[in-house]
Amino acid sequence: MMQIDDPQQQSLKLKRQHSDSLHLIDDDDNAAIESDTSKTLDDDEEDSPLLIALDDLESRVVTALNEFKSHSGRASNPATANIHDELSSVLRPVVEISSHTGPSTARALSASYPHILNVDLCVDEMYTRLNSELILPVILECAQSDLVPAKRSACLALFHTLHIEWQKAGSYLDSTTNAPSLAGPYGPGVTSTAIVSAPPYSASDANRRNQIRSMRKSELLRRWVQSALPNLAPGAYTSSSLDNSVASRGVLSASAALKPCLRYMAERIGNADDAGALRLFLPVMRMIAGVLGRLFLERVRGGAGGGSGGIGSTTGDDMASDSLRATCIKFLEIVILCFSNRAIPGAAAGSHAALRMQKGGSKDANDFSLEDLPPGHPIITREGLEEIGEYCFSTLRGLVLLGGQAAIDPSLLVAATTAASSLGGSSPFSQILDILKPAALAFLKVESEAEKAGSDFVLDRSSMELDFGLSQKSYSLSINAVQMLATKRPVFFKDSSTCLARRTIDPPGGSTGSADGLLTKAAVTGIRTHLRSSCLTLLRNFLSVTSGCWEILSTALAQSDMKAQADRALQASRQQLDLMMGGRAARNRAAIFYEWDTSADDSRAAKRQRDTDDAEARVRAAKMARGLGSGIQLPTSMVDACELVLLNLTNLPSKRPPVAASSRKHPINLDFVVDAVLTNGTSLSIDENHWYDRDGGDAWIMEEGEVGKDSRRALTFTMNSKVFAAAEKTTHGAELKDSEKAYAEQSKVAASMAFSRILHSSASAHSEAVADFGKQLAARLAWTLKGVQPSTDMESAHTMAVEATEKSLRKDTDAEEALAGSLEFALDYPLVSSCLAYDLVPKGSVVPMRDDSGSTNSGPSISSLAMRILNEAYIASLDENKENYERCLDVFVSSVVNACDLSNKTPNDSEMKRIANTAASSLPQQLAVVPSISRTALNLVGSLCDIDEISKRASTKSSQQTIAESAALHAAKAAAEKRATAALLILRDVALQRDAMRGPAVDCAVAIASGRLPGSPSIEDKALKLVMNVIFSKNSDCANKVVESATKELELATRYAINNHEMISKANESIAKKKEKEKQRHGSKVLQSDEEKIALNRVRKPVVLFMALCVRRPEIIKALMEMSCREGADVLAKAVKANMPKLTKAVSVKFGAANIAIKVSDMASVKETPLLLSFLDNLAPANDSSMPSQELIDACHEIQRNRLDENGNTDSRYITPVVSAMKRTELVEKLPEFVRGTDDVFKLSLKRMSERLGRYTMIFRDEPDSSESTLRGMSSCEQLVYLHHLDFHAVGIPQKRYLDSIRLCLENDEVFTDRVIQASLDYMSGKNLEGESLPLAYMRTIILTCSKHESLHSWICHVLLPRLVEGKVYADKRQWEGWMRCAKMLENTRDNGVSSLDAIKKLPAEQLKLYRAKYPQQ
Repeated sequence: MMQIDDPQQQSLKLKRQHSDSLHLIDDDDNAAIESDTSKTLDDDEEDSPLLIALDDLESRVVTALNEFKSHSGRASNPATANIHDELSSVLRPVVEISSHTGPSTARALSASYPHILNVDLCVDEMYTRLNSELILPVILECAQSDLVPAKRSACLALFHTLHIEWQKAGSYLDSTTNAPSLAGPYGPGVTSTAIVSAPPYSASDANRRNQIRSMRKSELLRRWVQSALPNLAPGAYTSSSLDNSVASRGVLSASAALKPCLRYMAERIGNADDAGALRLFLPVMRMIAGVLGRLFLERVRGGAGGGSGGIGSTTGDDMASDSLRATCIKFLEIVILCFSNRAIPGAAAGSHAALRMQKGGSKDANDFSLEDLPPGHPIITREGLEEIGEYCFSTLRGLVLLGGQAAIDPSLLVAATTAASSLGGSSPFSQILDILKPAALAFLKVESEAEKAGSDFVLDRSSMELDFGLSQKSYSLSINAVQMLATKRPVFFKDSSTCLARRTIDPPGGSTGSADGLLTKAAVTGIRTHLRSSCLTLLRNFLSVTSGCWEILSTALAQSDMKAQADRALQASRQQLDLMMGGRAARNRAAIFYEWDTSADDSRAAKRQRDTDDAEARVRAAKMARGLGSGIQLPTSMVDACELVLLNLTNLPSKRPPVAASSRKHPINLDFVVDAVLTNGTSLSIDENHWYDRDGGDAWIMEEGEVGKDSRRALTFTMNSKVFAAAEKTTHGAELKDSEKAYAEQSKVAASMAFSRILHSSASAHSEAVADFGKQLAARLAWTLKGVQPSTDMESAHTMAVEATEKSLRKDTDAEEALAGSLEFALDYPLVSSCLAYDLVPKGSVVPMRDDSGSTNSGPSISSLAMRILNEAYIASLDENKENYERCLDVFVSSVVNACDLSNKTPNDSEMKRIANTAASSLPQQLAVVPSISRTALNLVGSLCDIDEISKRASTKSSQQTIAESAALHAAKAAAEKRATAALLILRDVALQRDAMRGPAVDCAVAIASGRLPGSPSIEDKALKLVMNVIFSKNSDCANKVVESATKELELATRYAINNHEMISKANESIAKKKEKEKQRHGSKVLQSDEEKIALNRVRKPVVLFMALCVRRPEIIKALMEMSCREGADVLAKAVKANMPKLTKAVSVKFGAANIAIKVSDMASVKETPLLLSFLDNLAPANDSSMPSQELIDACHEIQRNRLDENGNTDSRYITPVVSAMKRTELVEKLPEFVRGTDDVFKLSLKRMSERLGRYTMIFRDEPDSSESTLRGMSSCEQLVYLHHLDFHAVGIPQKRYLDSIRLCLENDEVFTDRVIQASLDYMSGKNLEGESLPLAYMRTIILTCSKHESLHSWICHVLLPRLVEGKVYADKRQWEGWMRCAKMLENTRDNGVSSLDAIKKLPAEQLKLYRAKYPQQ
């Protein structure tokens, strides 16, 4: 199945900035790194965010479309979901991205980057790249030409889905938004209440957006119609059932598209865009003609008299035919509905009846009539469309009245078919009328003849010919259509009523109700009931009275024994008409009114109202009880706050409500009020026992001195002696009294609250100097206040830091000791850990944070507070406690990783996502400037690549998942991948810039690339490219580190394989016992246990990485082979062999196949021979179009000579890979070596000899030039011939082994078929006639062939045995004995039509006598 390639990364309005990204997207293993002055991965931030988002969305769309195009078209699990639901779920991401994710992403980008992007540009680029250039063309192509009918149907349905989704809030054709500047994809789809917040925009912008919206709508509708046209044409599939099935889906798609197209054309005509309306009108007319052709022209298309497979035939797949006919009838109903007038004929414009019929007509968005089509277009006229509607209605009446389509003159059908195929005609209407007119006139002719016969309408059905009859389904649809048209379009009421009444009087099945045509007896009963109910419904309508149809309707119902029901219905319709036509007094006398029964609702509503009132009262009372501070929100300005307090002093209660604590120490006076103002009400809720809550309380004593010369008093502050004594005891660790213990605890609480105030003040300070000083002070205090617990507003940050470190400890068991120390550190220094995680926790209200540059951001950002904490730790570590710095760094990185994990787990939490993205994007810059970095911190950074869970959640499709949830998951996945890429950047920077930590950084990157550290497939691929294309290529030291790390990973994989060897062996043995038959049929490779699959997946990635390094450094192939051949490492050896083709292809291109073969052979020991043979075998693969070179052949021979076995013999396995390219003469000389080998080696060598001679399998080739040997390889026929002629005595091969080698060939009937054996025996017998002696085993082979291949008995009896007699086989005693045994075997098989008697009779008399003496005739 053809796949979709990613579209070229180009933009019409933006020039994408190229970034090497250190070749993270470069697949070339030999790509060179640029100089240090060139752009690096840090330049990713300079790329256009719009193009980055487009690339991501495009890749997701391409993935979904590729999955759809490669789908087999069969349901994977029919018990749970049919194929249509399954394909719809596959295309669901396409719908989400096309309709909602694309516009929402464009709006988000324009809001995030307002200086470089605007919403119009983003939306236009999103639509062009995703919809116009990718989704719509691909889906259109699949809908028109896909070979699987189910996939065509899914594509047709997708256009309808897109049309619905695009009209939802915030999409391209948004019809729900009232705010002009937020209409369409430029806003989130708000209601009219948000108009006040809608951004202003000019009239020119509004005009441009309307034009673009119209163009997008036109493109979607045009492609929708184009997708249906090929499916409506006959012959889309050779199978009639498949053709009818696809045509049914095409008709359904056309039915859904017709009204939207007509409304769009009316809109274009109203805007004086005649050409725009005509561009869509012409394909719509072709679509209508295509549907009508499938209904009426199948008789001619299928052949005279009706063709098999069309819907007009009564043979073939009736179910598919009836389904197509039913959909066509439903389409016919829609055409009539759209191409007719909505008004009542003859009714005055202001009459009650006219107003009632027209009320709500224009409000129904799903309805369309000729009144909605503006006049003035030269081609699209109401008259032309109305003519089509009238003819369609006549044909529909004929279907109901006749039970099928009246026979049409074949000559007229041929003309209509020719016009439809050529799309000819003087106007767009002609091709439709050429189809409709013959069908309608055929019925009108029958109807007029029946009306002329007498007063009663009588049809002579015995002599009536029908092109096709209706089944129950299509008949019911036809009746429903006629009834609906009567009520929706009053112009058709009289004819519809007459048609249904006449058919009710003369129903299907006649008077007996027996089966009629395609209708069974049960179906006839259902149709008759349907007709009577339709007549009763029309009789209840007031139009039955105004049009005079009540008489025939009543008559029809009376003849069906429903006179009482008819009288009641007629009475109701007359009463309804009287009320409509009467005056106000008459309507009042009718006293008709409606009243909702709200008894139960009233009780519930009253209860809810009481609960609401009680809650409001409780809130109001609580505010009053709390007093001024909490009851009134004070302004920011101190002056305004004072004025507000003074104005509300009168509102204070006469006494405060009782509180749990003892009476206050301070009375309510002016100081009390001022304190409340200064603290914004906080002082009113303080605990009186906390001495520090009011400016230090009683801890300090202020004394005023004398007035000095500058007219100022000197103030002296002295600490309370008791407080001072308690502080001194606490400092020296002396035993404290209860009051002193309370002081010590309160001191810590006071310090914590003071620290919190300093931190908040620095965060919200307007002065850059104040903010910087606050951070410095907070950092120093955090280290000083050891053991002080954070305040309530910082407690969440401390909790996160501790939890993050605990999670890291559980994940990374290798660094358990280091992380355990970090956890202990976080608990010992709560304020330090709180500062490290302060910016990583969501806050109730976002406070503008000031960064080091002095700018403020409205969202959370990673400020320099954490960096100042780390700097303080590093300075302290230079003198004492050197471990604190590394522990502090571990806590910080763990907090960042935990924030990212929380964002992955809650994709709908936008704040957590923003925090995680900011933290991860800032982490590379922060770790680049830290004084040092630890191995544990690097491993924690590597854990950012663990995004496999969110990737699986985003790729998992669920029918219960909403579009918004799916879009949020995809956005979370994209953000997680970006954060993981940032982690790779950190590892790259450390490896290239910090020599001391290069090894750990490379170890971490290699562990991610090899899959030991968890990561998604895309991140593992990026890590592999980072290691190979960036770090390895930097310098020799980096390359050595990479090789060392890769060797460690391979060693770990080897240990893993050895440790699990016993478990895997037992699992394989268990599954082999259960599936012995399957093992015999498919071989042992197919029987693979789950344990072995898991192990292979675990060791595959380290093997692939190490092999990539082997291409750069072939000498390390020795290590690969040595580890893979260790005892118990079978799984690793399998992984190496499975990936050996990639390695051999790369090294042969780089170093030459012959050179690398000899080099690897010199490195391989005897124990590593299996991998060496696998390496040589993949140097000359069988599927390679080019033949192995002579240099490689010579190299294999040299390897064979150098690697003799313990007895000094050569091993033919070393030359087996190149035998297909060796000359045949050389193979004949080497044939004894292959025969001496084991059975497996022997059979493999024969297979490789003939692998490039498939067309010569049954031919013994002759040398073109007898003086020169040029033929290469050896065909199967040649192998048998040369094996028979092998002089086993001369080459020292035992006769048993010689005969066994021939037997092995004969038993391999997949290669040495009966035809190959026949060709070989025939060649040798022919040479015998030329004078050559027969080989020793010749007759033995014939006897074995007789036992194995009965198909050759005739040829042996009538050709081979007589030929041997002619060649005097009896001259050789051994051959003569074999001939007689063979003849005896076939002599008595005359019952099977074969006997050797004819050959026996051709023997000379003497030999015949000898034969009969040994084998008498029975």
